[in-house]
Amino acid sequence: MNTRAGNIGSFPLSQSKGGSLRRILIFGLVVIGLMVYVGGKVQIMRLGYQIDELEKQKRDLERMNRSLQIEASSLSAPGRIEEIAVKRLGMVRPAKENVVVVKRKQGGAARNDRRPAAP
Repeated sequence: MNTRAGNIGSFPLSQSKGGSLRRILIFGLVVIGLMVYVGGKVQIMRLGYQIDELEKQKRDLERMNRSLQIEASSLSAPGRIEEIAVKRLGMVRPAKENVVVVKRKQGGAARNDRRPAAP
């Protein structure tokens, strides 16, 4: 028997170890590159779905905002406020002789007209 202990269990590709190692490395790099490419495409698709969902939420929120603005303007209408004041709170309009109209002075200088009296 001509077998050495060092050759037991060795690969039959021992003649071209350097070439097979290169092939394995190239194959590994190609697989890694494909995985990165596919992963990027999957991420792009996920972001696209997320953008679509956020745009739908934005449209729904804008629609809700418009309806709330309409409701707020109808609730704060002077006629409605007067009706509630008269019917629910029992308020009445004052007589014309009891109404005092106060007019504002125009300009900001009117506030600083007061000066301390000279001694």
